[in-house]
Amino acid sequence: MACCDKGLRHPSDNMVAGMAAWLAVALALLGASAQLDLDCAKPERARALIDYAQLSEIEQVEDIHRDELDKALARCPSGAKREACRTELRRRADLDWDRKVAEIKARYQKMHRDFEERCRASIVRS
Repeated sequence: MACCDKGLRHPSDNMVAGMAAWLAVALALLGASAQLDLDCAKPERARALIDYAQLSEIEQVEDIHRDELDKALARCPSGAKREACRTELRRRADLDWDRKVAEIKARYQKMHRDFEERCRASIVRS
């Protein structure tokens, strides 16, 4: 607890804060996706709504991602090792960003497929 007495933050504090932010976004997006009004009678509108939700999620995640990167870059040491630190953090952040965007896109592609299948099934039943 010596770190806390001196007003310093433990490295895990950043991880917990980041996880809390991701959890909040994930819960909000799960609620949003469950509440999307995907009407088979208006497929163009439903598809546009899915696309809008995807774009919105990507933008939210991008804001969080950029903030986390900025904070990490600020922690790089000054001096000769600073640029190497910043380069490595950016490299890791780029890989992480690519993974996050791929996960989001896959989830919304599945939402598109599920919508199309549900609508086809409702036509068959009619």
